[in-house]
Amino acid sequence: MTRAALLLICGCFLLFCLLYYGSAYLGDFASSRYHLYFAWEKNIPLIPSAAFIYLSEGLMYFPIFHRQRTFTQLWPLALTLALELVVAACCFLAFPLEDGFPPPPPVSGVSGAAWLLAGKLAGRHNYLPSLHVALSTTAALVYARVTRRRAPKMYLWAAAIALSTLLIHQHHVADVIAGFGLAWASVRLVYDRLSSAPAPEPPA
Repeated sequence: MTRAALLLICGCFLLFCLLYYGSAYLGDFASSRYHLYFAWEKNIPLIPSAAFIYLSEGLMYFPIFHRQRTFTQLWPLALTLALELVVAACCFLAFPLEDGFPPPPPVSGVSGAAWLLAGKLAGRHNYLPSLHVALSTTAALVYARVTRRRAPKMYLWAAAIALSTLLIHQHHVADVIAGFGLAWASVRLVYDRLSSAPAPEPPA
């Protein structure tokens, strides 16, 4: 992978940290917070082992990086992810949410440790849209475009991650739907257009 491509990836990661955790920090000072879930969602069981699937979201990008190694190739993906992060951060700040799940039971073991780690990494009040769902869905959609073929395994992986957000009580159904919508719209509006347009020159 080229140096410019690595810098682009690092830039996306830094933007994620800034916007996601910055909006989480500011959300703590919100004067009011909202609830957006169905009453039946309180009955969704807590399955701590689903955290392993939840934490695998970042790995979905490695098959893309294996095939796209240059700044020019990765530029459309970077701008797509940037748009998703900006839109999500604005939503987090405008509508800080509280989850509606009951207090969790004591959890121990390796699965419990993974579940606790997932909770530590998640931003407080950053629920709608689910960035975990948006980023994993984006990876699946872009991979299918990069390889120019159907990608059932990637779609199943993204679907499993979406389900895991519910099973470890990190998100509600509305968050998941919004995450899918954000990914689909961003890929169609940004990635599909930029991938067929001239790319800027990589930095020296």
